[in-house]
Amino acid sequence: MLDRKFDLLKAFPVKLKEDVTVVLNMINQSDKLDFSDSFEVDFSGSTLNIPERIYYNEPSLSQYNSLSDKQQVILNCLFTRHHDGYIRELNLKQIIHKCNDYNWIIPYLIRITGEYVIEILQVIKANLDKVDKGIIKEFITENPIFYNTTESRVVSYWDSYYRNNYPNKEDYVGYEIIKYFNS
Repeated sequence: MLDRKFDLLKAFPVKLKEDVTVVLNMINQSDKLDFSDSFEVDFSGSTLNIPERIYYNEPSLSQYNSLSDKQQVILNCLFTRHHDGYIRELNLKQIIHKCNDYNWIIPYLIRITGEYVIEILQVIKANLDKVDKGIIKEFITENPIFYNTTESRVVSYWDSYYRNNYPNKEDYVGYEIIKYFNS
């Protein structure tokens, strides 16, 4: 099967091409799968195509440590899209506090907010105070349809999976995040 990993250059702003290429050269395909469909967002005048799910093997710790800080963040962003929820959570923990330094993390943060893994949502909520609301607002303003879809997913997952534990929607962590984003 053809490895399409260099199509993932489109998942980041063009100015990061060199760093993204370094990261992509480090990751390898697993089980003949690479990544699934992508979603499109506008970011600072560019269109990014971010994969819904990736199926690449994580690089070793020594490979990861050989990357620059920016390259590590790029790798972590990609792996927030991994098919394994534990890997998504671990990678999110690595980058959420860096959103203000690397604002191109925001599309990944907003997208993962619209997922069903409550442990990931708890990581986001616990770190919201570390993210500048201005960069969130700017992204949401540029991407109203994408953001409305994310909001709808949060409510839908609450209804499908968490309504019994949180009868009041406002008590559900996903809804608390959306409320923060909207403030």
